[in-house]
Amino acid sequence: MTIGKNTKIWYILIMNKWTVELTKNAYKQFKKLPGLIQELTDEAILALELEGAIPKFWDCKKIGEDEYRVRLNYHYRMKYKIKNTQLIIEVFYIGHRKNAYRKT
Repeated sequence: MTIGKNTKIWYILIMNKWTVELTKNAYKQFKKLPGLIQELTDEAILALELEGAIPKFWDCKKIGEDEYRVRLNYHYRMKYKIKNTQLIIEVFYIGHRKNAYRKT
């Protein structure tokens, strides 16, 4: 096995990996979603783990202090909070957009 010049970049990606946690409510909402939306949610969570609070190629909006919303598709959204000091992202809502814009 040879180590190429990109090894250092890969090491940095591993060191800065975020942890994504789902609240109990978010997990229940996730289980009720259609299969395609569950797959999109998995992809969004993976992007959050690798890239942090605002992943590339995802429509993310800041909706409050340390709170963001990701557009999964036209009808579904995922909302999460950032805990910067611990590199933790807490997903607290996954569901239809009609409920995503209501104040919690």
